Amino acid sequence: MDAQNTIYNRKQKKRTYLLTMEQAVSLKPQYHVYRDGRKPICTIEGDITRHRFSIRKDGTEVLRLSKKIAKLLTEYTIEKDGQVIAKIKKRISLLTHDYSGTINGQILEIRADWYACRFDILIGGRKLCEIEQKKSGFLDTYLILMFDSDMDEIAAALAVICDQISDKDDSECEND
Repeated sequence: MDAQNTIYNRKQKKRTYLLTMEQAVSLKPQYHVYRDGRKPICTIEGDITRHRFSIRKDGTEVLRLSKKIAKLLTEYTIEKDGQVIAKIKKRISLLTHDYSGTINGQILEIRADWYACRFDILIGGRKLCEIEQKKSGFLDTYLILMFDSDMDEIAAALAVICDQISDKDDSECEND
C-alpha cells in the first residue's frame, strides 16, 4: 500500500512547450527558440558549413554543438564552458535514424520515426522531450514538448541535430 501512495503522491513537473524556428534566407543557419507564449529563451547560430553551432542565452554562449568532419557515422559533441558534456553518434542501421551517446555520464538516445519527423529524446532511460517537425514552406519549425524544463538549452541543441537528420532524410512530414 505504501508503494501505491508513493506513486500517487509524486509531484509531476509541469510540461512546457518550446518552439524552435529556423530563420529565413541566410548564409548561416539561425534558429530562435521560444517558450510557451512566444517568450524567447535562446538563439542558435551555425557556421556556413553547418558543423558548429553556438547556443546563446541573453547574448552569452551557454553551449556549443559541433559535428565531426569526415566520420563514417555522423558524430556530434556538445560543450559547456569548454568542457565536452555530451557525445552523440549515429547507430549502425540502414533502416533507422537513431543516435545514441552519453551526456553528463548518462546514456542519451535520439529515437526517430520512419520519416525523421518526430523524435523522442531520452536521458538515462527517462524522456527529456518529444520533438516534432512542422513544415512551413522552406523553413522548418520544431515543436518541443519538454518533460524536464531544467534542460531547455540541451533540448534546443538536440533539436538542431534533429533538423539535420530530417534535412538529410528529406521526406515530407505529415502534420496533423
